[in-house]
Amino acid sequence: MSDFLILAAFFLFGSFFLAGRQKKYAAIGGWTLVVINLFSEVPAYLKADNFLYPCLAIASLPFLLITVRYLLHDDPVVLQLSKTAAVATMIYVPFAFVPALQDALIATVVNQAVWIIQAFGHHPAMPAWNIIMENGFANQIILGCTGITAIAMMTGVIAGVPNLSWKHGLPAVLMVVSLLFLLNLLRVAVVFIAVSDAWFWFLPDITGNTGFRAADFFWAHNVFAEALAVMALLAITLGLARIIPGLGVFARRLAGLYIGDIMAFFRKGSG
Repeated sequence: MSDFLILAAFFLFGSFFLAGRQKKYAAIGGWTLVVINLFSEVPAYLKADNFLYPCLAIASLPFLLITVRYLLHDDPVVLQLSKTAAVATMIYVPFAFVPALQDALIATVVNQAVWIIQAFGHHPAMPAWNIIMENGFANQIILGCTGITAIAMMTGVIAGVPNLSWKHGLPAVLMVVSLLFLLNLLRVAVVFIAVSDAWFWFLPDITGNTGFRAADFFWAHNVFAEALAVMALLAITLGLARIIPGLGVFARRLAGLYIGDIMAFFRKGSG
C-alpha cells in the first residue's frame, strides 16, 4: 500500500509542473497522499519504537487542512511550498523504486561509514554488503539510513525559493547535499559505535523490545540521533536563509500563514 501511495504522489507532484492553472489540484492530491502514507506507516514506526514520525503524522492533519484551504484560493506562498514538496518527491522516489540507484547509494554509505568507524578505532565485520557487525550487534543499512530523505527535502526547500537563479541555487544545493551526506555518515557511524559498545546501558529500557541491544539502539538512534538530525536541519535552514535572503522571506510568510491559522483556531475555540 505504501509503495502505491508514494508512486501516486510522485505522479501527482510531477503533474504539478505541467498542470498550469490547475496545478493546485495536483498539489492537493500529492499532499493528501503524503499524509495518508505517513499514517499507513505509523504501526511500523511504533513497532520500531520510533515516535518522531507518528508525531509528524498527527501534526500533518491540521497542516493538510490549512494547505488545502490556501491552495484552493491559489495562495502563492503555499503553491511555492508545494513546489518544494514536488521537487523533493522527484528526487526521492527514483532512489526508492530503482534498485540500481538504491543499492548504489546504500553501498556508498556503507563503505564510507565503515571507513569512519575504523577511523574511530573499531574493526567491524561485514557479513553482507549492507550489514555492519561488531560486538554481536548487526546493523543493516537501508534506504532510510542514507540521508536521501533529508537531502531531497532540503534541495526542495532551495528550489522553492521564488526567483532564485541557477547561479545562486546550484552552489547552495551542492553545499547542502555535501553537508547532509557527511552528517549522515557521521550519524550512521556514531550510532553503530554507540550501540555496539553499549554507551547507554545505564538508561532505562522503555521499549519492551527483547532484541539484542534494543534499548541502546532506541536511545542512540530513535532519541538522540533523531533529535540531533532535526536540530541540524533547522540549523542548515537558518544558515541558508542568511545566504539566500529570499528563503528567509519565504519562510516568514509561510510561518505567518500556518501559525496565524492555528492561533485563530484556538482563539475561536476559546471564545
